[in-house]
Parts: sequence; C-alpha cells; structure tokens
Amino acid sequence: MLIKVLDARNPIPVHVHANDIFVAENPAIYPDQCFGKEEAYHFLDLPKGHCPYTHLGFYEGVMPEHLFRAMQQGDDQVLELCPGTLQSIGEGFYVDAGLIHRPGTAVTLEIQQPSDVYTFFASQFDGMTMDAATIRPGFNSIEEAAASVIDWEANQSPDLLNASHLHPVIEPAYSQAGARVEWIYPPDLTDKFSGMRLTIDTRMTFKAMEPGVLFVWRGQGRLDGRPVDGGGGIPGEADEFFIGFEAARRGIELENTGDELLVAFVLFAAVA
Repeated sequence: MLIKVLDARNPIPVHVHANDIFVAENPAIYPDQCFGKEEAYHFLDLPKGHCPYTHLGFYEGVMPEHLFRAMQQGDDQVLELCPGTLQSIGEGFYVDAGLIHRPGTAVTLEIQQPSDVYTFFASQFDGMTMDAATIRPGFNSIEEAAASVIDWEANQSPDLLNASHLHPVIEPAYSQAGARVEWIYPPDLTDKFSGMRLTIDTRMTFKAMEPGVLFVWRGQGRLDGRPVDGGGGIPGEADEFFIGFEAARRGIELENTGDELLVAFVLFAAVA
C-alpha cells in the first residue's frame, strides 16, 4: 500500500485508474507497474481550501461521445457530467479502479495501491497545458483509453456517490476506557487495505492481527515509552511508525501526555 497526506492547492483533474487485471494483461501500456489502483480518502481537520468537493462517477446516460465532446469544450464541461459532493472533515470516500473522479482541496489522508496507472480526462493542470503523453500515458488515443479503463456501468450506478461515502464506524472490540477506535477504511471495503482512527484521552493498549503503519496526527504522547508528536516535530521522526507482526500481536501502549486529544491512524495493507 501507499499512504500519503494530500494537500492540493488546486484540485487534481478528472482522471481514472486501471484495475489489477488490465494492468497485468497490458505490460506494454504500464511498464514497471504491478498493480491497478484502488484508493480511499479521509478528510483531515485542517482548512479545506477553495474547492473542497469530490466528484465521482457519471450521471446516468453519459456516453463516451458526451465525454469527448465535453473535453473539447473545456475541463469545466467534463465536471458537468460528474456528480459531486462537499468534502466533510472526518469523513471520506472509496474510489474503486475504473471510476472517474476528481479529488478536491480538503487536506486528505489517502491510502491506495502502490501504482501509477492513470488517465486524465482534462487538458489543464495547475494552469498548465498537459501534452498527450501526460494525459493518456501508454495509449494511442483518449478514445482507446476510455474504452479500456473506464467501467462505464459502475460509473453510472444510481447510488454510487452515497455508496462510496465513508463514515467512521466505532469498533467496540478495540475501543476501551480512555480511547475510541473507529474504522475509517473498513475491513469489508476491499481486500487491498483497511485503516482505523485512534482517539486517545488517557492511554490504551492496541492489539491487531496484522502488522501496520501508525501515523500520529494530533497531540503528544508516548508509544511504548518513546515520545510521539503529531505535527509538532520533524515529519517522519516522531509521527510515523511501523508496527511489526510480533508487536501487533503483543500490543502497543499509547499514552496521551499532552493537553489535547492524541489522534493517530493505524493503516493495514490487508484486512486487519
């Protein structure tokens, strides 16, 4: 899996990612790539920027010719084909491979398969014109790309936007006195990744069945006696940790030593 905090000044243009099967069957199109790309977002508690909207899928009845005509008319016209909704802090979205989408400007914790298999359906990015090799790498034409990687049926599912919307779900088996544990990327979402948010008032012992990545977002505390600092220190030095298999099974001790809630995320490459 690949984890990143996305803080985009401007929205990334409308694009789509290929799935595992297409990538595996077309090494000439995607050299050096082993996976398709499923991804999921969780919107963090920071200012959301000037365009905090997620666009996902197509309205019912959109056909390839509508997409190509909109591209000729301008990037904003492509968005007219795609439902959108406000990015709400503490919530998120799951984006399956083959779904057309445009992320917004809310600061986002993003988890995804570790690949770079995209096709843009836009010509401008950050005020610059993109060339054909940037828009549709590996394909001879945008028509070929659209026919190959867009899942036209899934994109027009009537309830796609709501079905893809992620709300935190409390996990009673992990929560304990002084701490709340919620799934932000639930384990039944996909077999590619999952993730939790830990909100710690005092202290907790966290146990898992699989290794994972611990990312401290807010507050100060200790992890098995080692200082942790969410946002107050050098990035990567006291806020990012790998929890190995033995440590996950044994359990890690997280203690809040600051004057605000200690907020951390635990992210897994497979179902926890």
